[in-house]
Amino acid sequence: MEYYDSDSNKENEAQNEKQQPASSPNDPNRMAIVSMVCGIVGILLLCCCVAFPLSIILGVAAITLAILSRKGEPFSGYAIAGLILGIFALLLGIAEFVYLMAVNMLLRDPQWAPFFDEVMEQYQELMPVE
Repeated sequence: MEYYDSDSNKENEAQNEKQQPASSPNDPNRMAIVSMVCGIVGILLLCCCVAFPLSIILGVAAITLAILSRKGEPFSGYAIAGLILGIFALLLGIAEFVYLMAVNMLLRDPQWAPFFDEVMEQYQELMPVE
C-alpha cells in the first residue's frame, strides 16, 4: 500500500509545482526594495538634527536587508542601492552624532564663553530692533 501512496504524493507534488509559476529573474526582490527604501529614509532623516538615531537604525536595517536579499545570488540593483544608501546613512548618522557631541562640549566649556558672547553681540548689532 505504501507504493501507491508514495506515487500519489509524487503526482500531487508535481501538479503543485506546475501550478506555481517559477519566479523570473526580472521579478523584483522585495527585501532589496525595502533595503533601498530604508536607506533613502535614513538619509532623509539626517536633515533633522535630532533624528540621527533613527538614521543609524535605518542604515543598519538597510545594510542587513541588502545582505539577506542575496539568497546565494549576486546583488540586484535594488540591493546595491540599499547597501550603498545604508552605509551612507549609518556613517553620516554617526558623524552627525559626533558633531553634535563636539558642539555640546564646546558650548559648555567656560574658556569659549567670551567668544560666544562676542558672537552674540555682533548678531544683535546686525539684527534690527523694532
